Amino acid sequence: MKERFERTMPYLIFIIVAYYSLPIILVAALRESAAGIYQALPALDICFSMGACFFFGKRHGGDWLMAIESSLVFLPCIYIFFNPTAWIYLPIIALLSLLAVFIGTVFKNRFL
Repeated sequence: MKERFERTMPYLIFIIVAYYSLPIILVAALRESAAGIYQALPALDICFSMGACFFFGKRHGGDWLMAIESSLVFLPCIYIFFNPTAWIYLPIIALLSLLAVFIGTVFKNRFL
């Protein structure tokens, strides 16, 4: 189990930086005009998660642990940056990340 977690660590760090730095940068830089962009953050978080999970799957093969970790990292974001109704993005991130991991696995097996 430790080896599996160690393989996911670089990708998980990228996801953490993307989840937490983007809202902070938007609020600091745009202040009043960030409302429209701020509403698009969950979609951007999904894209970052899917991208990292795709490259994880392409390099290491299919492992559902990466999808679970990427959705669990999003959990504090719900209460820090969004309102509690954003919990619906948690299963969406988990499912789409899982899909991205397995698509990456297909690319690993087909295109070495």
